[in-house]
Amino acid sequence: MRLLLLALWLFISVVAYGQDCHCDKDTMLKEYISCQPKYLDNKSKLYWRFNCDSSWLTFENSKGHRKTIFSLGEGLVSLTTRLGHVSFTEFKTVFLYTNKVISGCCDPDDYYLYDKTSGNLVKYLGRAVYVSEDSSLPIVVSITKSNYRRTSEPDLNTLTIYNLDKRKEYKIQIPKGDIAKGVKNNNFLFPEYVFDTPLVSNGKLTLRYFTQDYRKTKQVNYRTIIIDLKKYSS
Repeated sequence: MRLLLLALWLFISVVAYGQDCHCDKDTMLKEYISCQPKYLDNKSKLYWRFNCDSSWLTFENSKGHRKTIFSLGEGLVSLTTRLGHVSFTEFKTVFLYTNKVISGCCDPDDYYLYDKTSGNLVKYLGRAVYVSEDSSLPIVVSITKSNYRRTSEPDLNTLTIYNLDKRKEYKIQIPKGDIAKGVKNNNFLFPEYVFDTPLVSNGKLTLRYFTQDYRKTKQVNYRTIIIDLKKYSS
């Protein structure tokens, strides 16, 4: 009897799994949407499921509690893992999802922070100029209020430093008018484009940005902000 019940459970699991990761109309979907779970260090897991109409990203904790944290509807299933939630970085108490707002080029990504135990959304962080991939430095740096939700204008004179694990933010000032000048002189749509690639060395973050039109100058003159990440990580 026990073997019969086990066999029945395995059969139901396989059937259910197949229904959630299958589309007869587009058999190629299974080639680039993996339904294999990715485990966090607290035994929670994240996995994709899909059918012909939609795809959805599920969080499941060690107690079996599940919740959908992101989905794509009809017409967008083929863009799964290329649009919306595409990848995540795990930290001590949270995981951070990179969210692509357009498939391909060129709008900046934005970021969603989730609790590792419940799967609840902790904070929508918006766009960023620096995102740590080092769990010992759980920091995101962004232009204050710079996001796609349009609820308020970004503060171009302030950077927000956010400690992901402690869920605490700090503000530092940028010389007034610098970022606005860089956006205007270069006709940038997004203020994040004023910043060059961030550099981290010995726990210190160097952000370089320019205020002049870099296409018209023979040598780009950067202005520099140095942030001691250890100061905000401890």
